[in-house]
Amino acid sequence: MDQQLLFDDIKKGITFDDAALRLGVSIATVRNWIKTGYLDQISRGIVSVTSFENFRDNVAGDEKLTARANKSLKDSHDHDELSQDFLILLDTDKASGFELGLRYEEALSNSYKNKEGIYYTPTDITERFFQYLPDDCSKLSFCDPCCGSGNFISTAIKHGFAPENIYGYDIDPVAVEVTKKRILELTGYTTEKIICVDFLESTLKFDQMSFDVIFTNPPWGKKLSKKQKNEFAKVLMAGNSVDTSSLFFFACLNRLSNDGFLGFLLQDAFFNVSSYEEARKKAMCLQILSIIDFGKPFKGLLTKAKGIIIKNSRSNIENFVECIEQNIISKRLQRSFSTNPKFIFNNNTSQQEADTISYLYSLPHITLNQKAKWGLGIVTGNNKKFIINEPSNGYIPVYKGVDIKKEGLSEPTSYISSDLSLYQQVAPIDLYQASQKLIYKFISSKLVFFYDNKQRFILNSANLMIPDDDFPISPEQLSHILNSRVINWLFQKTFDTHKVLRSDIESLPIHTGYFSECTTFDEAEFATYLGLKELENGTFRIKKKENFKMY
Repeated sequence: MDQQLLFDDIKKGITFDDAALRLGVSIATVRNWIKTGYLDQISRGIVSVTSFENFRDNVAGDEKLTARANKSLKDSHDHDELSQDFLILLDTDKASGFELGLRYEEALSNSYKNKEGIYYTPTDITERFFQYLPDDCSKLSFCDPCCGSGNFISTAIKHGFAPENIYGYDIDPVAVEVTKKRILELTGYTTEKIICVDFLESTLKFDQMSFDVIFTNPPWGKKLSKKQKNEFAKVLMAGNSVDTSSLFFFACLNRLSNDGFLGFLLQDAFFNVSSYEEARKKAMCLQILSIIDFGKPFKGLLTKAKGIIIKNSRSNIENFVECIEQNIISKRLQRSFSTNPKFIFNNNTSQQEADTISYLYSLPHITLNQKAKWGLGIVTGNNKKFIINEPSNGYIPVYKGVDIKKEGLSEPTSYISSDLSLYQQVAPIDLYQASQKLIYKFISSKLVFFYDNKQRFILNSANLMIPDDDFPISPEQLSHILNSRVINWLFQKTFDTHKVLRSDIESLPIHTGYFSECTTFDEAEFATYLGLKELENGTFRIKKKENFKMY
């Protein structure tokens, strides 16, 4: 290539960050597309304009590389133009602020909502947060740091907050004006306390005003650079909790008055995924009033949403948390969450079940943490291109997560070329070819492991694990324990997830002593060994002390 042309192309190159932002995907996805040849890397952290434009115009729209990428490219809007249109409507249209807010939300593309982490809160959800506040809120200050079109703020007014004591922040000027219009319509008060400012930035730089009540639905997974996230986390002392919802959590606590109330609507992951552990630890230092499971309230979003309401006062050891799931209310001792791995907030678990989980961890056991090798299934980069459905010369069978069952492995229905260099991501070959390994479903709410001694290959809907040679039980024995009803119950009650994550498996108690007394595995004998009784509904309880032996 001509050197001048190459120089010109580099000058016009696109950074990984910019490419990810424009395509609505993660930087990791951009790197994968480079590896599979869809994008050309021309210098460190830079892809060529030519390859980017060709990919955007001719590839991403035709090939189903990922549903997320296609959705981002096809579902978009000109936000500046949309904003200008709605700012004019706010001055000229006779529709109410509430109606204009709904119309604006409907006009936002899914790709924009995903990029900004924006999902406006339904009013039936905002109402649920206010039941934990004092009866008289007229003297209290209220803030929604991500106010959107003002649903939390409108609900605050209905619950007696004076409009002059209400504050709101948002980076979207249309949302700010919609909220101001709604306050005027509800109270006749013209406010200047709803401002178009980034609450995170204002907290870090200059604004330290505190509030008595902060209720909000923060951005879920808003696209920030790694540098930005780490800078925010350092100042806010958020540790490894660098998702935008966590950063807002720490920022809001910094702005909350003593004995003030904090209410957050959050994605389910906040309550059970390890990357939010620092945020959960912080919450445990305070008084958690309630955790509410709202199911899946957002159209087009599969993620569950939960609310957490906290009072900014020191936690009492006997503090009870009100846990609400599908309108079923139970009480949990707050300290019972602290015995969970990674301080998981498993609010779907009763106090009696929590006691059983703590008991299982109190028995002699080991974990798989640093005692096994782990490998991902093969990521082809384009299943339609690389996978065939019939055996063929030069092809090998490959197993999917759906093929893995506790009772055995289904016959293969997928085959890939034995030339593994063709694929986007492949674990070290020796892991697939190990004489003994466990393969397991990745997308699942249950543990489903299969003992493999025939060197089978797997796709990325399955993962693999090889216990260390000095692990006290065999891989086959380990598969029986991990597939057991007891450990499955514990997994579901603790982690409440639809993904089987390595870090969760590594946290499970493996009661290897069972095989010191029993040569074969039996579900009933295993429960008896652990001192548990299985009830008809599939849950487990500790037997009375005189009826079990502590092993």
